[in-house]
Amino acid sequence: WTDSCAQRTNSGEQYRWLEKDLAKVDRSVTPWLVAGWHAPWYSTYKAHYREAECMRVAMEELLYSYGLDIVFTGHVHAYERSNRVFNYTLDPCGAVHISVGDGGNREKMATTHADDPGRCPEPLSTPDDFMGGFCAFNFTSGPAAGSFCWDRQPDYSAYRESSFGHGILEVKNETYALWKWHRNQDLYQGAVGDEIYIVREPERCLLKSSIAAYF
Repeated sequence: WTDSCAQRTNSGEQYRWLEKDLAKVDRSVTPWLVAGWHAPWYSTYKAHYREAECMRVAMEELLYSYGLDIVFTGHVHAYERSNRVFNYTLDPCGAVHISVGDGGNREKMATTHADDPGRCPEPLSTPDDFMGGFCAFNFTSGPAAGSFCWDRQPDYSAYRESSFGHGILEVKNETYALWKWHRNQDLYQGAVGDEIYIVREPERCLLKSSIAAYF
């Protein structure tokens, strides 16, 4: 579990700790690599939009190289699940990002998306206070090139909903994990708001931990 409010550069103490910790993981013993921190990297809600971009820029490539499977975050008071993504691009070797900041709070629910017409925030309104600046600039490639926000729900955003709820991750085996998200209002109805089998395909992705096993 990393701290999204701590120093987050690729030369910082937290980065060095994370790099050492990842190198210790034996994927033959621990197939699934799951991480968690507070502020999401891939939330499409206007609230806190791209607020943790400095952390993403500093750490995403490292986590990707070790084959991170799933990320759990909060901060944004709504629910959202991504497809496997890396650097805002669909990638079968990227992680699934699940934002479950919808457990309940006094600040009410986040309902507006950054891709809603006229709702895209200004880049300078999303500073990273700890870093003393901001890292969120306009996209340079893809459907949103030249803009700070997409003009529709981004491809990497698989499902999003402004409802209070909770989720359960059930690891079935080294290949399949079942994720279910439940709305609080459906508690006694047995309904599932979002459900997906997350599939690991290590043969498609050359991981640092796998490379090390050969030497």
